[in-house]
Amino acid sequence: MKGRARRLYGIGIDIISRTRMEAFLARHPEMIPRRFLNARERRFWRTMDAVGLAEIFAAKEAFFKACNEPWMGPEGFRGMHITRCGKEKFNMKWRVRNSGRRYRGEGVFFHDGDLVGAQAMIWSS
Repeated sequence: MKGRARRLYGIGIDIISRTRMEAFLARHPEMIPRRFLNARERRFWRTMDAVGLAEIFAAKEAFFKACNEPWMGPEGFRGMHITRCGKEKFNMKWRVRNSGRRYRGEGVFFHDGDLVGAQAMIWSS
């Protein structure tokens, strides 16, 4: 017997300019790890280029939109965990602080010239 069909719970998309990320990094180099990255990501963030950081930011923003949760400040982004699945795909999970709600999703990265983007989907069974 096959498992129950999954239904789309939420979808989110975000796009950021690589140039904009480079400018942000130049102006606020210490803000990225403090406000947006979880402990695992902070261990290797200095080795990432602007495209890698833009991918992480776009993935978290897209996932946040798919969850349809109210804004809770940067601590929400720090609680999100990305696992890359090859070059273009990723899985994400997030336990929303103070609510106990948990989300799991999947997504894809895309690039077009200066733009870096991510699309995230959350499925419910």
